[in-house]
Amino acid sequence: MASRRVYLGLAVLGAVVPYAALAVFISRHGLSLSELAQQAFGSPGATFFALDVVVGGVTVLVAATRDSRLIGRKWAVVAATLLVGPGCGLPLWLALRQTGP
Repeated sequence: MASRRVYLGLAVLGAVVPYAALAVFISRHGLSLSELAQQAFGSPGATFFALDVVVGGVTVLVAATRDSRLIGRKWAVVAATLLVGPGCGLPLWLALRQTGP
């Protein structure tokens, strides 16, 4: 049960930290998706991190949707991963696996 709490805490952290950075971006540039993409892929280092997040997100989605222990709760992991990111989706998946069906 303690590990479930740790995973849920990490899921919250995985939502708050990226969105805090996004809030700073929006305050400076507005909702400019072109500027966001330009900054995310503007250098080889930034591209490395952006693509790592994409591959990690796809991995979480594939693993969670194939996990038979998540029957009826896969939607939460999919939503967290697509709407927030794998930093939220992965620990949420791990927390849900701790609780059983």
